[in-house]
Amino acid sequence: MQINHPGRVATVPFTRRPVAPSASREPVPGYNLRKPRELTATRIETLIRSYARTAELAVAAGFDGVQIHAAHGYLLSQFLSPLANTRDDRYGRDAVGRRRALLDTVTAVRAAVGPRTPISVKLNSADFQHGGLTEAESLDVATALADAGIDLLEITGGNYAGPAMEGVHHTGREAYFADYATKVRELTQVPLMLTGGLRTRDTMEHLVRGGAVDLVGIARPMAFVPDYPARILAGEPEPLLPQGPRPIGYRPLDGYLQLAIHNAQFHRVAAGRTPHTHAGIGTVLRALTTMSAAMTSQAVLPR
Repeated sequence: MQINHPGRVATVPFTRRPVAPSASREPVPGYNLRKPRELTATRIETLIRSYARTAELAVAAGFDGVQIHAAHGYLLSQFLSPLANTRDDRYGRDAVGRRRALLDTVTAVRAAVGPRTPISVKLNSADFQHGGLTEAESLDVATALADAGIDLLEITGGNYAGPAMEGVHHTGREAYFADYATKVRELTQVPLMLTGGLRTRDTMEHLVRGGAVDLVGIARPMAFVPDYPARILAGEPEPLLPQGPRPIGYRPLDGYLQLAIHNAQFHRVAAGRTPHTHAGIGTVLRALTTMSAAMTSQAVLPR
């Protein structure tokens, strides 16, 4: 089970009192409705214990392992970012301080679930945002996580301001973050999972058989072809996927449109409906309507 906290990118209905490492807004419209409150050191320690308790409950409920989400601009990713984390205490100040919240979370989760339960961390290769987490600093975080004894590192990248995880920085190429994975492999033998832009069997086999990574992650193709992995494993030709709406050139909005489409598709699948087979402007408008309706319904939930 993946464990996550949105931090300053909280959306409806969680926008009443957003929190973050520092009291600075997310720069992307829609995710900056409220200025977040800066977490106190005591509150950070409480949140770390909450991650651990959540992991403990997940294992008790029957999950085989847990993943700590520290990517895509969510709370622990915010701690890693020099842009989002301008603290001058032990949870900020420099690169060592910025990764302390994540490492303390890993330590607390390990104590809660024991030595035999797998713990994974999802980490950005970089934020793809000027002034954010760099690849060099991310490599230091990766080696620190390996030293902390995690069982799997999932590699991704980007956030809502620089949505590299949605392909807007990598037009026309597969395996967006494979170069970074190769660099991590040179530094540590921690098992690696690569997510982002994996579409063809040849690319997946090359990465795994060549030893660059141990696992591959597939998500967005399954929004249009739910049995995509099964087809790959069966040796069938890779299904053609829609290209989506034409980019408008503003990466945060292009990323948001991609997010809306895939979100709506997964809602359709979860409801037992057949997913759309295209991603034209009509699909985008329906997706935005679906997301708006979902947010409106959530907003009226009792507090």
